[in-house]
Amino acid sequence: MSTQETGLSVIDESKKKFELACKDAASLQIVNNFGAAFTAVNVIALLREALTDEVMNKVFMPLMNTKVGFLTDRNGRPRSGGRPALPVYSVPVVRDAIIDAVSIGLLPTGNQFNIIAERMYPTKEGYTALLRRLGVKYFIDVSYDKSQNGNFVEIPCKINYEYNGEKNSFGIVATVKKDEYSSPDQLRGKAERRAKKALYEYITGCDFGEADENSGTVDIKHEEVVNKTEEEIANKANSGGTIDFGEADEKKQNNPGF
Repeated sequence: MSTQETGLSVIDESKKKFELACKDAASLQIVNNFGAAFTAVNVIALLREALTDEVMNKVFMPLMNTKVGFLTDRNGRPRSGGRPALPVYSVPVVRDAIIDAVSIGLLPTGNQFNIIAERMYPTKEGYTALLRRLGVKYFIDVSYDKSQNGNFVEIPCKINYEYNGEKNSFGIVATVKKDEYSSPDQLRGKAERRAKKALYEYITGCDFGEADENSGTVDIKHEEVVNKTEEEIANKANSGGTIDFGEADEKKQNNPGF
């Protein structure tokens, strides 16, 4: 067998393991799945077998810092103020991020996650994919800035959804950092991401964190609920508390996809 054929067989074998891991990870998206820990162990083991250094360099590293793949806060370009570029992320960092992403149902294509400060964070596209896998039907009404602050905007969002026959509605006020480069569409897009994140967390109880816990918060205000008693609503709201939706500083991180 030639060297080229050997290389192809290795890639093909890794591809099979990767696809199997993705299929197994899909079962982890089921809310209240008590066998999830066992499945997660198998998914991670398969991914570590599949994502060898050779496979990472040939298949996944070229996807880094592309819209087709995934964006990071280290894109190899000089930083603001004439500072030199930071080195792009290494294979081990990207591999761990891909494992984290796939384990929760995200793919390393379509900008479904970003890597910020060496950690994986779902994007707006990522939360769209996660909600779709859960079968959630929803409508998000993103309003406009209500603040008078020059450093951030406060954008109200109204979320109406239906899941497993249960209809619900609640509102959030997304606080999003802005700078001289921020457009209204970009800011509203970030607010939409936070609304989808709030909806996913509200349904599943899963919080995948944020790149900067101090850069913004969202206040959840329940407004109108269908097919629920007041006591049920109060219990669910009290158990959730306030969710932090801080994000990476776009100007510093130079990360347009997050």
